[in-house]
Amino acid sequence: MTYSDDRATMIEFKDVHKYYGDYHALRGINGTIKAGEFFSLLGPSGCGKTTLLRTIAGFEDISSGVIMIDGKDMAGVAANARPTNMVFQSYAIFPHMSVAENVGFGLRKDPRSKEEKARAVAEALEMVGLKGYGNRAAHALSGGQRQRVALARALILKPKVLLLDEPLSALDKKMREHMQVELIKLQRQVGITFILVTHDQEEALVMSDRIAVMFEGEIAQLADPETLYRRPATKKVADFIGTMNFVPATILSETGNAVEVDAKGLGRVMLDIDQAPAKAGESPVVGLRPETLTLLYDDQKAPERETDGVIDEVIYFGDMTYYDVYLGGTDVEVRLSMRNVPGRPVLDVGEKVRVAWSPSALVLFR
Repeated sequence: MTYSDDRATMIEFKDVHKYYGDYHALRGINGTIKAGEFFSLLGPSGCGKTTLLRTIAGFEDISSGVIMIDGKDMAGVAANARPTNMVFQSYAIFPHMSVAENVGFGLRKDPRSKEEKARAVAEALEMVGLKGYGNRAAHALSGGQRQRVALARALILKPKVLLLDEPLSALDKKMREHMQVELIKLQRQVGITFILVTHDQEEALVMSDRIAVMFEGEIAQLADPETLYRRPATKKVADFIGTMNFVPATILSETGNAVEVDAKGLGRVMLDIDQAPAKAGESPVVGLRPETLTLLYDDQKAPERETDGVIDEVIYFGDMTYYDVYLGGTDVEVRLSMRNVPGRPVLDVGEKVRVAWSPSALVLFR
């Protein structure tokens, strides 16, 4: 599914820079985030994603450029005057307070009556699946429940933008996967803009409408999850998002619509121009994902192309088996994945195999 959305712009970055002394933390950030969008800032530690989130919140001033929220320039606007709220990695739950007291903390100066505030707290708790938990002691909650309390406390103030600073990182794998789904449902229910900071590629792919991949203070690519995964703009983005095999290639010819390459172990292949992103000064390689390579059993015929190979390693994961295979008598090794369906044997190291692949799965980086 390719991202297409005509919703109004909620946040706009115009050539945003941030310096800490001589350190250039944000380097010319440009882009927009739509109203009601689930947007992720993804990248390794130190890439600037949390700094960018904090500039949206108003916790950090920018050195130059413009950040617009809902059509208004945020220059000089304090954090507490912005239409945003943040859920921190630590949740920042007050252990000595009840759940209801934690959720209602932001309403201390609200002019509404005590009864109206209590109704707002109850509604917020029901929204995050904690109906009836108001009188519970905050310190007695599980990690997943504390995270929901932090969400309710942020949502009760009805922000236009909810900022999420790696809110799931403290949870175990099973709870994290559960909360990913819950957050998606919650965002659709409340309809406000969510901006998530994460270094977890899978988390970003699962949860986001669009993702900005950041390296060294810059946005390397901003796209929907499928585009990022299938058509990464650079080798660095491809290597960061999921698993990608890189096969050395020689460019044979190029026209306005296609590029012909000779990929080591695969042979000559013609690629559409959309499979060859803009040149980035890299040595030519073609990239392909493990699931786009398939082992052929017995007399199976390849739908498009095939090459021979030898299994170098077998990694069994229960539902899947990953094979590292040397292609076509070369030193080029690729990883491919096969689902373990009934009747399909798991092969051994050293076995000779036939590998099917499709030219449409290749991306050329150069």
